[in-house]
Parts: sequence; structure tokens; C-alpha cells
Amino acid sequence: MNKRILISCLIVCAAAAATVYGEDKAEADLKSLKEAYAGKFLIGAAGDLRGYSSDELANIKMHYDIVTPENSMKPQPTQPTENNFNFSTPDAMVDWCMKNDVKVWGHTLLWHAQTGRWFFEGPDGQPASRELALERLKKHIFTVAQRYKGRVVGWDVVNEAIDDRGTGRTENLRRSSWYTAVGPDVLTQAFKWAREADPDAELYYNDYNIEQGAVANTGKHASSMMLLKRLIEEGAPITGVGIQGHWHLDTNLADVEKAITNYASLGLRVAITELDVTATGDNSGEFNVRGGGTIPEENYQKQAEVYRKLFEIFLRHADVIDRVTFWGISDTRSWRGRQNALLFTGRLEPKPAFHALIEAASKNEAAPKNESAAKNEAAPKTD
Repeated sequence: MNKRILISCLIVCAAAAATVYGEDKAEADLKSLKEAYAGKFLIGAAGDLRGYSSDELANIKMHYDIVTPENSMKPQPTQPTENNFNFSTPDAMVDWCMKNDVKVWGHTLLWHAQTGRWFFEGPDGQPASRELALERLKKHIFTVAQRYKGRVVGWDVVNEAIDDRGTGRTENLRRSSWYTAVGPDVLTQAFKWAREADPDAELYYNDYNIEQGAVANTGKHASSMMLLKRLIEEGAPITGVGIQGHWHLDTNLADVEKAITNYASLGLRVAITELDVTATGDNSGEFNVRGGGTIPEENYQKQAEVYRKLFEIFLRHADVIDRVTFWGISDTRSWRGRQNALLFTGRLEPKPAFHALIEAASKNEAAPKNESAAKNEAAPKTD
């Protein structure tokens, strides 16, 4: 072989090897989300895990402390007809999490959607009586919550009880089947039964858009404050409130921060439970998704900036925030798939938003402690 050709080949091979090694090293050095936010709050993802690839499961194990089942623990899948319980999918999910040192959050025990109509139908074809509806709900909560007792950290006991439209002058509860069949006290009763079924579980109220109107104390946020105060007054053993966090590029961040402090003022813990930030479109919780098509590259930079600002807020309030859970693991494992709302592409490639969150965590660690934190550290310890 010509000496010059041989040297050229060696240079090309060396460059190729360096490139491969560099990519492998970059992947190996990629800091995980749960490592970046360790000691601040748990980082979670949603998914039922059935049919997930080995790469997807590895992604979950690497980046997340806790998993919320997206659908499999809801009332309809777990009890499609009366006394006919089906736990095959959630059992498999919980078993995988236990084996891989990943916590589980239960979702959900009482909801107006994905709940069998049979809950509300009497034996004569007429609407079920209040007593019958409550009896069925109690059995459902006890059966499901006791099955996973000691294996789930906590439950979204009540999900999305507040209607979307309202001024915030009342609780504005949905005119759902539960509200019609039982009345507003069904929410308090659900919390009490969940506590009886699992005395150690954290018990949350979970909803979307409940941060909206927080600064002005109007709209859905004002209604949520009324509801939470009533639950507490009625003795509901509520641990905290979950702000779902289905947001977009123009989400009002001041409302998000004010909502966190308002809920904390009630003595409640806070979690961000279903986080995603759309790269296009403006809906923030409804199924009527707008968006899709070709998304401009600059939108992903805007998305990264919104995520970064959100996590800066969460870090400022890490003393009251227990979990931040993404609703899915990738843009193809998302109910908002056409809006590319998560941190990873469908091929599990980290997007600008992922890197923004790692950077936000690093800057937080490097930032000087505020005066009160420094005083607390300097204060002598007492028993």
C-alpha cells in the first residue's frame, strides 16, 4: 500500500475512534435528572411500563426516583365492572419498580372520568342512591389502596374535582356523577377512607390549571383554595396538593410561584405532578390539543427557557415541594405527542430543555446561600 494512503487511513481511523469515544464518553458523563436534584425533591415520570423497550426502562431507571401509573390504577381499568378487579398491569409496574429501586405514586382513587357508569346506577336502572354510591366507592378505595399498601408512597386521592370555568367565588365543583350522586362531602370521605386503607400513605388533591389566577386570587386557583380549606376544616387527612403543570411557552410563571406559596400557607405539601411544556400550541390541560406540524427550532430554545425558569421556582421552594413528575418519558410517550412537550425525543435523545434543567441544578448548587440559610447552618444544634 502506498505510504501516503496508509497514513491517511490511519488518521481517518483515529479520528473516527476519537469521535465514537467522545460520543460514548459524553453519554457516560451525562448527569441524570435524579442525581442533579438529589436532596431537593424527587424527580418522577408517568407510565404504565407495559410494552416499554429495554432502552425506555433504562431511561426511567437512570433519571427518575418515582413513577406514577398513567392509566392503569384509575377506577375504570382497576374495576371495569362491579366486583371485577383487574390489577395485572399495575402489579407488573409496581413489581418492576420495586426490583429497580424506583418508588411508586398511586393515581387515582376518585375521578369524574375513566370511572365505570355502574358506580352510579341502581339495580332498577335508576340512579344509585347516595348510600349505594358511597358503599361502592368505599369498597373500591379499600380494595385498591390496601393492595398497594406499603408499596406506594402516596395517592392522588381526588383528581380534578373543580370545573374549568368560574370566577373563583365558589368551589365551582364539577357537576360530575360523584357530585350528583353524593354531594361535595364525597371528597372528604374519600380522603378518610384512603387514610384508613393505608395509614402511612401521603394523600393529595390533584388538578390542572389550579395555579391560574393565583396572583389576583381569582378563577380556578381561588376555587381550589376554598376547596382545600373546606377539606381541612372537615377533617380530611390531606397531605398536599398536586399542581399538574400542563403548561406552554406563555404560561404565567408568577401564578405558578404564588400558587405554591398559597398552598404552603395552608400547611400543605406541594408537588408538580404531570409536568409537560408544549413546544407549540397554547392549551394547558384539555384534550382539545392545538399544535403539531413542523415546530421551529427556536421553539425548543423557548421551551428550554420556560423549563429552566420553572425549575428555578421549584428550587426556591424546595422546602415545601416533594416531587416534580413529568407526564411521560419522551415525546412519543406523551399524551401531547404532537406538541413535543417533554425533555427527550422519541429516540430518547436529550433536548435543550434537559440540558437547561441540569444547568439550573448546577447553578443552584454553586449559588451562595441566602442569609437565613447561613444562619441556620451556623446555629448550634439542640436535641
